[in-house]
Amino acid sequence: MIICESGSTKADWAIVKNVGEITYTESIGINPLFHDVDFIVAELSKNAMLSAQKDAPMEIHYYGTSCSAEVRNQIIRNGLGAFFKHATIEVSHDLDGAVYAVAKKGTPAIVNILGTGSNSCFYDGTAITQQIGGNGFIISDEASGAYFGKVLIGDYLNHLLPKNMEQYMTEELGLTRDELLDNIYKKPNANVYLSQFTKVYSLFKNEAYVQETLMDGFVLFIDKHISRFPYYEQVPTHFIGSIAFHFKEILKAACESQLVNFGNVIQRPLDGLLQYHLEKK
Repeated sequence: MIICESGSTKADWAIVKNVGEITYTESIGINPLFHDVDFIVAELSKNAMLSAQKDAPMEIHYYGTSCSAEVRNQIIRNGLGAFFKHATIEVSHDLDGAVYAVAKKGTPAIVNILGTGSNSCFYDGTAITQQIGGNGFIISDEASGAYFGKVLIGDYLNHLLPKNMEQYMTEELGLTRDELLDNIYKKPNANVYLSQFTKVYSLFKNEAYVQETLMDGFVLFIDKHISRFPYYEQVPTHFIGSIAFHFKEILKAACESQLVNFGNVIQRPLDGLLQYHLEKK
């Protein structure tokens, strides 16, 4: 059995041969909005651990970003099927994976993804009954890595950053306006490119600009997503993803300021998904 959880930037894989014999690996993130079958096969072929399993009979449980429609799920299914020749493949939305990983069965909760992109749903204890978000970084994706990267780059180009941050981006990162615009508007995976600039937030986490920008982004996410779900002040609100994990304290403060019942935060759902499927077995 193989379990995969994929965002736009990175995919985590668990290869289960026997109970207690589990290996882990990573690949580039797969997003069916941007990637086709040939891309999937080419990227998986670069991974030696996955390549060693491609002819083995197995079942694959894949949870991925943008896998909320059958037409996109089929792209993933076709790509995985072309690589893993003898596999039965189940493709599910990353929100499903988030719920399985962090929420308790029978307990209603709000579950959110804050990674390269953002998404949110209401879990009634049995199933997801409402979803808000997941519309991509151009339209929304509030409080995601791409969102915060977009804010940072915009303020950098308009000379609105603190001087030490602007100096770092110009001198240490060697950024130019032409390079930034070329990567964002002409090259593929602009959301992943923008998201990488959250590292700057981490480096300057004590700056008032960083703390205020993160707080504003999290409050915006709460306003547009969490506060629209029923009982959001009572049920636990859980978060998954790198942005939620690395900026947990500011996220918690934003939730408390908006009367959100702050729950669990985990960086990656793979461990919870693995446990979920092993228990099913």
